[in-house]
Amino acid sequence: MAAALPLSEFIRAYPEHNRQSQYTRYHELVERFRLTYNREPKFIARAPGRVNLIGEHIDYVGFGVLPMAISGDILIAVSVDDDSSTVRIKNVDDSKYKSREWQYEGDEQIVTITNDEGSVEWSNYFKCGYKGIIQHFKLSRPKGLHCLVDGNVPPGAGLSSSSAFVCCAAIAVSYANNIETDKTTMAKIAIECERYIGVNGGGMDQTTSIFAATNQALYISFRPTLRPTLIKLPSLSPPLTFVVSNSLVTSNKAATAQTNYNLRVVETKLAAYYLGTVIMQKDCDTLWDVASQYVNGKEIDSKSLRKLAGVVEEKIGNKERGYGIVELTELLSLTTKQVTERFLTKFPVRTENFHLYKRAKHVFEEAARVLEFYSLCQTHNDESMAGHIKADQVYSELGQLMNSSHDSCRDLYDCSCVEVDELVRVCLECGAKGSRLTGAGWGGCVVSVIPGNESEEFISKVTEKYYNVRFPDLPKERLSEVIFETLPGAGAAIITSLR
Repeated sequence: MAAALPLSEFIRAYPEHNRQSQYTRYHELVERFRLTYNREPKFIARAPGRVNLIGEHIDYVGFGVLPMAISGDILIAVSVDDDSSTVRIKNVDDSKYKSREWQYEGDEQIVTITNDEGSVEWSNYFKCGYKGIIQHFKLSRPKGLHCLVDGNVPPGAGLSSSSAFVCCAAIAVSYANNIETDKTTMAKIAIECERYIGVNGGGMDQTTSIFAATNQALYISFRPTLRPTLIKLPSLSPPLTFVVSNSLVTSNKAATAQTNYNLRVVETKLAAYYLGTVIMQKDCDTLWDVASQYVNGKEIDSKSLRKLAGVVEEKIGNKERGYGIVELTELLSLTTKQVTERFLTKFPVRTENFHLYKRAKHVFEEAARVLEFYSLCQTHNDESMAGHIKADQVYSELGQLMNSSHDSCRDLYDCSCVEVDELVRVCLECGAKGSRLTGAGWGGCVVSVIPGNESEEFISKVTEKYYNVRFPDLPKERLSEVIFETLPGAGAAIITSLR
């Protein structure tokens, strides 16, 4: 991780119009900490949420994605107790999130994390980061902590509030215990330890939170190794911007994992196994493995991915209702016990039918769209040429990729919902060049690309056509929380010198 920064320096990572309010927020957190614990915080750990521009539900399959950090973040003020291993954690919203306390339980258990279907204990996200760091670095006497948490990434909105919390906890525990490590190691720890919460996630959210940089998006590839690449967005005139709109339908990824998120992971693995055996007679664990075998040592490019989508049509076909467990065993030439042990044990799922065609087709086509979006960014990010680039054409091409991505999430991956679809339609009607759901889906947010000089008018129109219609009682002061313009923000950091 980067060296700790004084607040006076780090505050410049926030958008200029937002710096004073953030400065006030940090100081209020410090004052609240003093009143709560009757001691001074040693530092504040900070980790941002993210918005995924394109590449939905393909990180856990092994394909690259293209997100950016937002300015919304999780803050944890921390003091360190050298003579104790007790962790005390409170939230500034103490009416909703009750205070918790636990002891270090030894090098095998470290800390108990209990996952109940349908709900998630808020402190479990901190416990994930705590356990991940202690386990990875084999700490035998972790220090005691007093923690106070503040967050302004809306939960269940698809902006990665949970991963931001896990990352923030991980860097806080690391810094408190005088551990120095690099960003790649920290991201890998955060990816692995968030799975203690019961979600079989990929790695986009944590990698973005750790590696993000102001004014740059990230292209993140996961195979053969984790590799985040900072990239400038297209330099256009007028400059592009993104607007995030919250559908105000919440979806807790961990609480619904058995029927939504984890089920999709299992379906992609089933599709990978089948395609590997029928195309190449290979046992493939992920659809990335299928693509890697298919290109036979060559680069996996968008053309080969679109060809593979055609192979899915040929080899699986659109079985509308999917496969029941008996049909699945016949298709895969495996016994029910073999299917259960290999695919349905590590992260339990609940379903009557498994959809292999739709999931595989989405993954290969979405992975192709990411590479095409990335190529557009690479081709048009020279600021000196902004006035010479055909902005309308670039906006159109970026927008078409985002629109196709949403169509696929809705029709093939079944991870949208009525309200999100309506919000996408409204955004396009109000002038967006492209709009799509962002995040895990089943609710949450929509991201739209628009010319920066149209953002104020766009937000006003979407407010009128969506929020005023569906949520007429929504307080006006909350509007800036549910629909806002955003550009790439800074990554995780430790902030010291808090005055």
